[in-house]
Amino acid sequence: MDLALRATRGEIRPVISTFDCRMIDVFPTSREPTRSFVDRMKALQGRDGVLSVSLIHGFMAADVPELGTRMLVVTDNAPETGAALAEKLGLEVRAMRGTTIMNSLTVEQTIERAKRAGGSGKPLVIADMWDNPGGGTAGDNTALLHALAASGIDRIGVATIWDPQAVVFAHGAGEGTVLEMRIGGKANAASGQPFDGLFEIRKLAQEGWQTFGTSRVTLGPAALVRLAGTEIDIILNTNRTQTFEPDIFSNLGVNPLEKQVLLIKSTNHFHAGFAPIAEEIVHAAVEGCYPSNPKTAGYRKLSRPIWPISEEAFE
Repeated sequence: MDLALRATRGEIRPVISTFDCRMIDVFPTSREPTRSFVDRMKALQGRDGVLSVSLIHGFMAADVPELGTRMLVVTDNAPETGAALAEKLGLEVRAMRGTTIMNSLTVEQTIERAKRAGGSGKPLVIADMWDNPGGGTAGDNTALLHALAASGIDRIGVATIWDPQAVVFAHGAGEGTVLEMRIGGKANAASGQPFDGLFEIRKLAQEGWQTFGTSRVTLGPAALVRLAGTEIDIILNTNRTQTFEPDIFSNLGVNPLEKQVLLIKSTNHFHAGFAPIAEEIVHAAVEGCYPSNPKTAGYRKLSRPIWPISEEAFE
């Protein structure tokens, strides 16, 4: 905003320079080596005519000609400086390829880790990283929910399963009602099998919400349901959104610290909110939800070679 105002007043003349890294990867800023790289980018801003520096990571699910990672440098009418810096930083990003993505566990490995959770007095946080509505998926895959319920772990909080139909049923039944219900597994084949059970309607909200920093993110009409005979609490939402903060649970009357496991739909944006309350954060990879492997994604509009689809992308 400050740069936009200064440009409007004629105090600066922003010029954008970009460098095509010719690659696509995942760059969580909560861990190294991306964390230090972002810190260095920020330190360059405001010096030597450099107004802004950004790493544009690029979404793997975006089947467009421009798909991929780029460095973007904005200077005060210094295009040669900007181009040189963008290339320098872009080559550093290229050298980090394959080392930035978070480690992930299979569904089976995740369950084994979950069985050992709870000894610290804090919940294990499982990020269902590829069924992330922030990346375009439905947010109603049930693979991890099925596996956790079958494991015998019964103190679980789930945020969220996107299921407007189940929310309507819950609101129609009313708080305190117990009814047979089918949740999740509806949008398409990548959603997995529906989760059937007898549920208690614990809490209803006409406008559920969570925070994200200083923002307020709506869930739309929402319902908290509990699988009968367990302490497995599941938040059902109407507005499709990823999970950002622990207050998504507390806003509906669930204390997240009382759970052995918290299962959330997010890849990285949840990290700042959940890290302080987590025994550990693990990333679980459920196959098929998202085109997480560029080699097999089958892009039709990509107009140039990029890594890792092509090992000759940099020639």
